[in-house]
Amino acid sequence: MSSFLLNAHSGWRWIVMLAIVVAVGYGLWGWLTKQSWNDTARKIMLFTTIAIDIQLLLGLALYVVNKSWSQLNPATVRFEHPTVMVLALGLAHVVNTKVKRGEIPAARYRLMALGTIAVLVLIVVGIMRLPGNRLFGM
Repeated sequence: MSSFLLNAHSGWRWIVMLAIVVAVGYGLWGWLTKQSWNDTARKIMLFTTIAIDIQLLLGLALYVVNKSWSQLNPATVRFEHPTVMVLALGLAHVVNTKVKRGEIPAARYRLMALGTIAVLVLIVVGIMRLPGNRLFGM
């Protein structure tokens, strides 16, 4: 069960990364071309946030099955990876909420692009806090 969850958690990150790239790209496109806000942008932000939520749930399930972080990463017992990932999730929810409530389309798209880039930076930092180079490896 533990290896299944680890593989699911490791594999799902590609879905998260793809969702983030799409959100950044669509946000930049809408911002730079001065598009009116549309339902597609709302759905992209929603899917991106849900993808990150699922990733966190997989990580928590992995923690519960292994009963600690140290069994997952014997080289470290620090909580940097989960802490940074929870911060990324929180930021994703803040960005999603602010984008939904915005009134000026250009500002909404700008926040969609720049806020999601900030989420991506946190996620990359969180992944890099794992022992070994796990950003592009499985």
